[in-house]
Amino acid sequence: MSLPTETHHMTTLSRVRFSPGRTTAAGVLTGLALALAAPAADTVIMKDGFVVQGNVRKEVTSINDPATGKTFPIAKDTGLDMLDEGPKVWIFSTHAKQLGEIGKDTKLRPEYKAYTIAGGPRKRNDPLPPVMTPRDREAAEFNAKWRRTITVNVPLGFDKIEQQITYLDPYFCYLWSPTHLWRLAYRTAEMDPAMIRKLLSTHPELTEEPGKPEPEKQLAVAKFMLDAGWVQYARDDLDRVKKTFAAGLPKPAQELFDKLSKEVDAAAAGLVVKEAELALNSGRYRYAGDLLGVFPEKTAEPRQVDDATRLMADLKSARERYDTGRQLLRALLDAVTGKGRAAPFLAAGGGATIAAFPAKELATPLATLVAAGEDVYAELHPDSAARLEFFVNLAGQVERETKQGRDPSKRPDELLATAVSGWVKGKNGATSDPETALRLWAARETVLRFQRAELLNDQAAILAGYKKGKPIKIDELAQVISLLPPAAPENLLFRTGERVLNKDGTPTSVYKRKTGPTALDAAGIPYYVKLPPEYHHGRPYPVVIALTDTRADPRQLMASIAAEADRHGYIVVAPEWGGGQFGGKQAWEWKGEDHEYVTAVLRDAVRHFCVDNDRVFLVGAVEGANMAMDVGASHPDLFAGVVAIGPTPKWQAMFEGYWRNAQKLPFYVVTGEMSGQSVLNLRRIFEPWTRYGFSGLMAVYKGRGIEWFAAEPPVMFDWMNRKQRVSGAAVLKLATEARFRWTTMRATDNRFYWLGAEKIADRNLIDNYKGGTMVPADLDGDIGGNNIINLHSRGITKLSVWLGQEMIDWTKPVGVNINGSAARGWRPKVLEPDIDVLLRDYRDRGDRRMLFLQRLEFDAIP
Repeated sequence: MSLPTETHHMTTLSRVRFSPGRTTAAGVLTGLALALAAPAADTVIMKDGFVVQGNVRKEVTSINDPATGKTFPIAKDTGLDMLDEGPKVWIFSTHAKQLGEIGKDTKLRPEYKAYTIAGGPRKRNDPLPPVMTPRDREAAEFNAKWRRTITVNVPLGFDKIEQQITYLDPYFCYLWSPTHLWRLAYRTAEMDPAMIRKLLSTHPELTEEPGKPEPEKQLAVAKFMLDAGWVQYARDDLDRVKKTFAAGLPKPAQELFDKLSKEVDAAAAGLVVKEAELALNSGRYRYAGDLLGVFPEKTAEPRQVDDATRLMADLKSARERYDTGRQLLRALLDAVTGKGRAAPFLAAGGGATIAAFPAKELATPLATLVAAGEDVYAELHPDSAARLEFFVNLAGQVERETKQGRDPSKRPDELLATAVSGWVKGKNGATSDPETALRLWAARETVLRFQRAELLNDQAAILAGYKKGKPIKIDELAQVISLLPPAAPENLLFRTGERVLNKDGTPTSVYKRKTGPTALDAAGIPYYVKLPPEYHHGRPYPVVIALTDTRADPRQLMASIAAEADRHGYIVVAPEWGGGQFGGKQAWEWKGEDHEYVTAVLRDAVRHFCVDNDRVFLVGAVEGANMAMDVGASHPDLFAGVVAIGPTPKWQAMFEGYWRNAQKLPFYVVTGEMSGQSVLNLRRIFEPWTRYGFSGLMAVYKGRGIEWFAAEPPVMFDWMNRKQRVSGAAVLKLATEARFRWTTMRATDNRFYWLGAEKIADRNLIDNYKGGTMVPADLDGDIGGNNIINLHSRGITKLSVWLGQEMIDWTKPVGVNINGSAARGWRPKVLEPDIDVLLRDYRDRGDRRMLFLQRLEFDAIP
């Protein structure tokens, strides 16, 4: 069965590697080798449903028994909780995992058939060089005994390292060196399927004598390829067996062939179901239809048929809801404007015939509703069509009444009002009152014009004009903002920016754009953007901000994640920020002003594309991973999660204070056991994170250094798909009952959800750090049920509070305490929502999900 294709592959991982060209081999995760192994495989399910499997271990230390003189391992009080998965070790917090039994719908990795070869005698015990880079590692092939010799560049020369594969199963591969103190592991998915097949054919259990093919061994290879996820390779192997043994198979082999054929058919059907579900979830309705159109119902399992039937029903329902709303709205608009009169003549006379039917002259209110209706028609998408539900019901009723010769129960302007109001405010905000609909539309247009206005005077004039009219309630305006399209939507037929040619690994449909002027760069910050297939301005999309290493082009990192981003429906943006060609930065410098490489690019993307602000993720590699960790910890309210591949985070005068800022921001970190300072600094961060129940995960690949781990993109997107940005109170009460303050030591790091550090004392700024112990500023806040805002701060001379609709009771007085005393100059009073605060904050941040209606500012004793 051949599956419909898009601009990305479906069944194999991209072979494009992001290689910074640096591998260090110094240092290991302390205690990784000394661990208490569980007697059997374990499954750990995080609270968001993310699953890891392997052997749970507890980091240990050794004690000496004076009586016997013997040394015993015991669990370490501050030790990390770990799970050995095979190729890597997961570091996690027991406070962040689910309790109870594993649900029946949880998909677990089965036990696989493994093939092993003894390592043989050790030749030497050479240590690995402290610094080495690949020379011909990719070209060196394994021989029939699963051995190879690689050559690596080292200072002042090169070194030859022998390697032996000792373990191989469909999930991971384990290598050992008889010449150097080095063992390492790869996910099998990182390796070339053709190479794996060749290795299997030379294993003692699977080797065939020349001219004497053995079906059981060939079928064993096909089974391995299937278990590794290479469905088409497995099918090709079965076809080869069928061709080789055209005269027929022995009964045991035939039974095995038939069983494996059914498994391949089921895997193919399962693949269609999985991809179709992903397509529906990411708004790719055409592709979902193509997939379900080739679903192999005859060879699928009953459960898969049920799943496919459900998806087909969901697809049909969404399409019908969209098509019905679109058709009814089009018919209404044409009928009101008079264009509909030309429809019967178009087939005979062609498009020019419509000129004989000029549009009606419409009164201003109706003309405005028609123009609004045209915008609704253009923005309509299957995922948002439910907002027209009441309009569809009323329009359908009028259509039936007209056919029955009865007077319609709703006028055309009332129908248009229902469509426009439902679109602007949401299904439950729909009304057939034209005046109310016009007020809602005017509010929407005011916000969009305010967003587009560059000058403060223009913004003030827009706001003043709106206030003089008939403004809607501010809580209604917040609802309107939450459903807005981009302020300046990109013309998808005539794109701005420069189209990047699809060469040198650059994925298709990438454009290079520039932000507007920023404090960092008056000419604007260049960045690349790739939209997912079937992108439409009418639905919000999650975003990955891809931060490359300084020695690599941003397009390399985009290429490494593009396939998974397309599958899951993510917009990918990648700023140019490092390297000689992008401004001369050779490393992330941990400067707050450089955060604009992310914040300004995100702001520009929000302005031109439909972004789901609650699902914005930072994904960085090497120096870009340092950047991701810094920006995420400094602005946690902007992101749903941080993925860092191979970072070396700064500990002193950075994360020794800023680790607290991850209390609401999940981190997914991947590094290699041999990455030296990277893994040591990460350990310092993960010790408190895991102890106090922060939502952080770290994967440490065995024997690997700082590199791109090609098997990670599907895993990281699975992790991201389960994440939403956390909102609510600024202090997170963790499972351990611990509470932490937000930490800052840079003037740029001044917003933590609804708390702002408007001015930080000089002594608490990193710019004034002279050595010794750096004491950052910190703040936290809580709002009690009695409308009392309790704030605590240190090192901050002026702080602000941003209040959203649900945070306080707006009918009762609000009291404010700072560090246990009433705020200076503040007396409890009832607060009024302020449209100026709402619109200016929305314009500054472009965040249509986390909206604030009032801002308070206080002086504090630092």
